[in-house]
Amino acid sequence: MSSHFPPLSIKPLQRLQVNNGLLLTAEHWRLAHDYHRQRQNIYYQSLHQAGIVSGLGVCVIPPPSEVAQEYRDGRWLLIQPGVAIDHNGNPIVVPQPLAFRIASEPSISGSLVVYVVINYVDPDRLQGLEERQLLQETFRIDEKITRPNDTDVELCRVLLEPGEVQLEPATNVLNPEANQLDLRYRKLAQVRSLEQVRVAQVIPGQTGDAVTFAKFSYLMQSVTALYPAIQGTINQVTLQAGAEQLDYDLLYFTLGQLLTLQESERQSLRQYLAGGAVILLEVSIQEANIVELSAVRQQLRFAIANLTDESEIASVRQEIEAELNAVESNLTQQLQEFSQPIRDFAEDIGINTTNSDTLSSNHSLRNQPFLFAQLPIVQNYPIHLFNWGGIVLIVGSLSSAWGIDDTLSLSRETIRSAQEMGINILHFAWHRHQLTQLQQIAKVNG
Repeated sequence: MSSHFPPLSIKPLQRLQVNNGLLLTAEHWRLAHDYHRQRQNIYYQSLHQAGIVSGLGVCVIPPPSEVAQEYRDGRWLLIQPGVAIDHNGNPIVVPQPLAFRIASEPSISGSLVVYVVINYVDPDRLQGLEERQLLQETFRIDEKITRPNDTDVELCRVLLEPGEVQLEPATNVLNPEANQLDLRYRKLAQVRSLEQVRVAQVIPGQTGDAVTFAKFSYLMQSVTALYPAIQGTINQVTLQAGAEQLDYDLLYFTLGQLLTLQESERQSLRQYLAGGAVILLEVSIQEANIVELSAVRQQLRFAIANLTDESEIASVRQEIEAELNAVESNLTQQLQEFSQPIRDFAEDIGINTTNSDTLSSNHSLRNQPFLFAQLPIVQNYPIHLFNWGGIVLIVGSLSSAWGIDDTLSLSRETIRSAQEMGINILHFAWHRHQLTQLQQIAKVNG
């Protein structure tokens, strides 16, 4: 999933005031054209995502005949003609094939990822072109050993291994090997998503839960197809850096992590939540000790659903409904007892938890963007969802159904329902954060 978009520069546009008798100078002409370029760039940045429009294929070639002998090796690529647009809305046009040599060397002890990128070059910034009447907008192709930044359009990447480098086309384009071209991460120019959701998994040290990270990755993958208005990123963070570094809409905690936070970490979290962001907790029904009650409730609901309307079994229906009400009452009480430490934590950091019931039908977690009359059922148990201010608690294994399980036992309906609820959670976190930020003093972008 691509990174969130850089903020727009908030500067007023200035245009030339034209009156009769105005002496048209080169500076006036430049000002007039710069105004239209700036408007075009703002339009593109606001509504579109940078990337490749067409072409710009990359292939392995033998060294060109005109190069010196010392550069005649297996490191040569051919960048094919094509068009791209950078994040400012500047068009990048490659009119003819261009040979390019990767010069980076991996260390003796390890491999190295090299990124081949293309950038727009403004001809006004080039030297020695002052006397020309026509200036051709151009580009620059670079190789980098750090991830591409906002101004780069990635063409390909290659994992170089130690030793002599001999580039090859990928045998399996969906899973390239070392020294083979990797084109999987090229971004295409397209309409920009409305919601840029930033999610982080809180980790206790330098290594995180790879399983949880993979679950969120599945969810982010599903967003593109199910709700294109959202685009998201997932990272791993620690709380030691302080609240100012928690630039995320949603933080995922385990229950153990949340309840064992140090006072300094709680203070960071308090500031984070005050900005409108959201904490997500997920616990299994085993941790909540509601396995038996949930199973009985499901059985009673199934029994009621399969009863006929015949009058002679009306008394049976009443007995089952009475038993179901008793089970649901016990289940509610058990969930309240289990969630008490979480509510105590919420109160400690300034969140009101007077409403401890499950979500009402008109809560945005249940109806935006997808409608849920009944919450998803995962592994034969319905999940339970709670919300206290910036804290969302899931009781049940919702995230386990965001992707494919090892046994391939999850139905398509279960996966899709769980993903849609996950998207509701992402939307809730983004929307709450945005609305809160809009009524706070913000740093103005230069």
